[in-house]
Amino acid sequence: MALEQRLSAAQLASLALGCGLLLFGIITFDAFSDFVHLSIRVTLWIGGLELLFGIAAGVVMYRALAAFQRGIDDCRWNQSSLDKLKKQFNHPSATAFVWIVIAVLLGYVAVDIPSHWFRHHHIGSLAYFWMSPVYAIGILRRSLNPKPPRSPSIWRDEVKPIVSEQWGNHGSTQPLA
Repeated sequence: MALEQRLSAAQLASLALGCGLLLFGIITFDAFSDFVHLSIRVTLWIGGLELLFGIAAGVVMYRALAAFQRGIDDCRWNQSSLDKLKKQFNHPSATAFVWIVIAVLLGYVAVDIPSHWFRHHHIGSLAYFWMSPVYAIGILRRSLNPKPPRSPSIWRDEVKPIVSEQWGNHGSTQPLA
């Protein structure tokens, strides 16, 4: 049974955002755990758990976002519940949260670039997963905001070939007056 049939819109949005925050937490923990010196065995266990929970959180987040989008497209939920969600995700605190996550990422990169630690890690892969709550909020906002109606295109039924009576006439040319 599909997720959108079992869960409400608010539950799916919470699941997607929660998994995005879990990914953010895992990557943040991973980024700063290297400053603590642990034994190899403990480091491998922690790394394995991070990988396991990271993959699980990513899969659940993307499935929840896809189910949310399918539920919106199929008009599965009533408009009042969607309006509540829209109000919450368009609230200034959600925008402030997005900017805080971006500031944390930029601050981390600015502090980490001159350090020796940066040379041994790939900040690009961290940045993608670090931005997962921002990605989830963006997808949820885009799904909740109505799409503008498309105006009819001039290219569909209105296109007619250009016809001129002068084409192919190589006779005398008359200057335009």
